[in-house]
Amino acid sequence: MRSSDTNEDFLGVKEDDANEQHKSIIEALKAAALVWMIEQINFVVGRRGVLVEDDIYDNLDRLSVQVGKRDKILAAHVQRICEAHAMTQ
Repeated sequence: MRSSDTNEDFLGVKEDDANEQHKSIIEALKAAALVWMIEQINFVVGRRGVLVEDDIYDNLDRLSVQVGKRDKILAAHVQRICEAHAMTQ
Protein backbone atom coordinates (compact mmCIF):
# COMPACT_ATOMS: atom_id res chain seq x y z
CA MET A 1 0.00 0.00 0.00
CA ARG A 2 1.31 3.46 -0.88
CA SER A 3 1.61 6.10 1.84
CA SER A 4 -0.72 8.38 -0.14
CA ASP A 5 -3.42 5.68 0.02
CA THR A 6 -2.97 5.48 3.77
CA ASN A 7 -3.18 9.26 4.18
CA GLU A 8 -6.30 9.46 2.01
CA ASP A 9 -7.88 6.62 3.99
CA PHE A 10 -6.91 8.30 7.24
CA LEU A 11 -8.32 11.66 6.15
CA GLY A 12 -11.55 10.01 5.03
CA VAL A 13 -11.94 8.26 8.37
CA LYS A 14 -11.27 11.51 10.24
CA GLU A 15 -13.81 13.35 8.06
CA ASP A 16 -16.39 10.66 8.87
CA ASP A 17 -15.49 10.85 12.58
CA ALA A 18 -15.97 14.63 12.60
CA ASN A 19 -19.32 14.33 10.82
CA GLU A 20 -20.49 11.70 13.30
CA GLN A 21 -19.20 13.68 16.28
CA HIS A 22 -21.25 16.76 15.36
CA LYS A 23 -24.23 15.00 13.77
CA SER A 24 -26.63 15.64 16.67
CA ILE A 25 -25.70 19.33 16.82
CA ILE A 26 -26.21 19.77 13.07
CA GLU A 27 -29.56 17.98 13.22
CA ALA A 28 -30.70 20.15 16.16
CA LEU A 29 -29.68 23.34 14.35
CA LYS A 30 -31.53 22.24 11.22
CA ALA A 31 -34.66 21.51 13.26
CA ALA A 32 -34.48 24.82 15.15
CA ALA A 33 -33.69 27.06 12.20
CA LEU A 34 -35.74 25.82 9.29
CA VAL A 35 -35.05 28.89 7.13
CA TRP A 36 -31.26 28.61 7.48
CA MET A 37 -29.00 26.41 5.41
CA ILE A 38 -26.90 24.41 7.88
CA GLU A 39 -23.80 22.65 6.61
CA GLN A 40 -20.81 21.22 8.41
CA ILE A 41 -17.39 22.00 6.97
CA ASN A 42 -14.45 20.09 8.45
CA PHE A 43 -10.83 21.15 8.33
CA VAL A 44 -9.14 17.78 8.73
CA VAL A 45 -5.42 17.31 9.26
CA GLY A 46 -3.84 13.96 8.48
CA ARG A 47 -1.05 11.95 9.99
CA ARG A 48 2.00 13.85 11.09
CA GLY A 49 0.25 17.13 10.33
CA VAL A 50 -0.34 16.40 6.64
CA LEU A 51 -3.07 18.52 5.12
CA VAL A 52 -4.47 18.76 1.65
CA GLU A 53 -4.08 22.35 0.56
CA ASP A 54 -6.78 22.08 -2.11
CA ASP A 55 -9.27 20.87 0.51
CA ILE A 56 -8.48 23.87 2.73
CA TYR A 57 -8.97 26.27 -0.17
CA ASP A 58 -12.20 24.52 -1.21
CA ASN A 59 -13.55 24.83 2.34
CA LEU A 60 -12.57 28.50 2.52
CA ASP A 61 -14.31 29.05 -0.80
CA ARG A 62 -17.45 27.36 0.53
CA LEU A 63 -17.29 29.79 3.47
CA SER A 64 -17.02 32.72 1.00
CA VAL A 65 -13.65 33.81 2.37
CA GLN A 66 -12.11 36.49 0.18
CA VAL A 67 -9.39 35.16 -2.11
CA GLY A 68 -6.82 37.59 -0.71
CA LYS A 69 -7.31 36.24 2.84
CA ARG A 70 -7.06 32.53 2.06
CA ASP A 71 -3.25 32.31 1.95
CA LYS A 72 -3.01 34.09 5.32
CA ILE A 73 -5.54 31.71 6.86
CA LEU A 74 -3.75 28.68 5.42
CA ALA A 75 -0.38 29.93 6.73
CA ALA A 76 -1.84 30.44 10.21
CA HIS A 77 -3.41 26.96 10.09
CA VAL A 78 -0.10 25.38 9.09
CA GLN A 79 1.69 27.27 11.87
CA ARG A 80 -0.76 25.93 14.46
CA ILE A 81 -0.28 22.40 13.15
CA CYS A 82 3.50 22.75 13.40
CA GLU A 83 3.23 24.12 16.94
CA ALA A 84 0.93 21.29 17.99
CA HIS A 85 3.27 18.74 16.41
CA ALA A 86 6.28 20.26 18.20
CA MET A 87 4.49 19.93 21.56
CA THR A 88 4.06 16.20 21.03
CA GLN A 89 7.76 15.63 20.38
